[in-house]
Amino acid sequence: MIYNLLLFLLSPLLLLYYAFRLATGKEDPAHWRERWGSYTKAGEGSLRFWVHAVSVGEVMAAKPILRELRKRHPEAFLLLTTTTRGGREVAQGIASASAVAYFPLDFPWAVAQALKAVRPDAVLLMEWEIWPNFLQAAKRQGAKVAVLNGRISDKGLRRGLKAQWMMASGLACVDLFAMQSDEDTRRAGLVGAPPERTRTFGNTKFDESATMLSIEERVKLRAELGIPEGGLVWICGSTRDGKDGIPDEEVLIIEAAKRVRERFPELRLIVAPRHLERVEAVKAHLPGSVQRSKGEHGATLILDTFGELGRAYAIADVAFIGGSLAPWGGQSVFQPLAQGVPALFGPNMNNQRDIAALAISEGAGEQVTDAVGLAEAVCRWLTLSPEEKAQNAQKARGLIERNQGVSVKCLDAVEALLGR
Repeated sequence: MIYNLLLFLLSPLLLLYYAFRLATGKEDPAHWRERWGSYTKAGEGSLRFWVHAVSVGEVMAAKPILRELRKRHPEAFLLLTTTTRGGREVAQGIASASAVAYFPLDFPWAVAQALKAVRPDAVLLMEWEIWPNFLQAAKRQGAKVAVLNGRISDKGLRRGLKAQWMMASGLACVDLFAMQSDEDTRRAGLVGAPPERTRTFGNTKFDESATMLSIEERVKLRAELGIPEGGLVWICGSTRDGKDGIPDEEVLIIEAAKRVRERFPELRLIVAPRHLERVEAVKAHLPGSVQRSKGEHGATLILDTFGELGRAYAIADVAFIGGSLAPWGGQSVFQPLAQGVPALFGPNMNNQRDIAALAISEGAGEQVTDAVGLAEAVCRWLTLSPEEKAQNAQKARGLIERNQGVSVKCLDAVEALLGR
């Protein structure tokens, strides 16, 4: 009751917010109605699954879930919803999804309309998406509900503790909380998830980690990027803007690169900003930089084409993971490790704490505190012998491979809920 009253009071602001997004081109007018629950009626299938993944990171975690669902149920209807435009762009490239849409706002009438169109047998929420009206309506329809790849960040824990009274009705609707780690399982209990429904499964992103590119593929990719064979490459992926007094991460990266190039003057630096709308600001921070989309080659390259970063890591000698020097919680460590590339990251990794800790403990990653420390770490990794680099590549890839199989375990548990 109080939750819906708050929604009602906030609805004018929400309307203004989305109207502003439409006016500024940040919202896709072709799919505007989906925000309000206007969905195309789901096709018939043996089963209907609704998988929700907020943004790009969650969509990547959902990919192996969707792939395994399609393998088990070839005729099933698989709806993948996202909240962000970037998430939707990635989702549209997932062949195993039957349809892609924006998740409806949690107004009772909007979620009722969307659920009536889809009629899901199971709702699978990636990481932690508790929307009380949606979940209560799904349960009334008879759907089973599971949180998969469950994760509660430090910020999420603080919010969850404060809003426990508001989320209780939604949490009560979830039949299974499949959490990433024992710490996430503990935190789920603190914010109100029933302990008897909460278990540790692991991280599905291990299953999505790509196979290592072959030598031939790496040679081809180097040629495409204008990098000579044997040239040293440092890739900085998913870099973020500044926050809480910390400058834009590219400012710190170029400071570190100047120090590294004193020892390795031929070093090629590749920077991939997390948000492509920042490309012009990133160029301003990186003197003499060129853009990938323009087919340019140079000592400092900006990857500004969507979806290339995962493959690009394969040609790196060392990688830096953005969102970690500025306090954003850290971006994905999985992609460089999957290509056998050591990962460096700053002190702010609470969103990636488990994989970061694993990388450090197994010698496949290192944490730094500032630009000076970053430069020193890059130099250490670049001075390793070919034999040492090969050993570290095995450590990184081995870490990924030993932790795979999570998606299968998650869906075994979902099948049990469905009585199959």
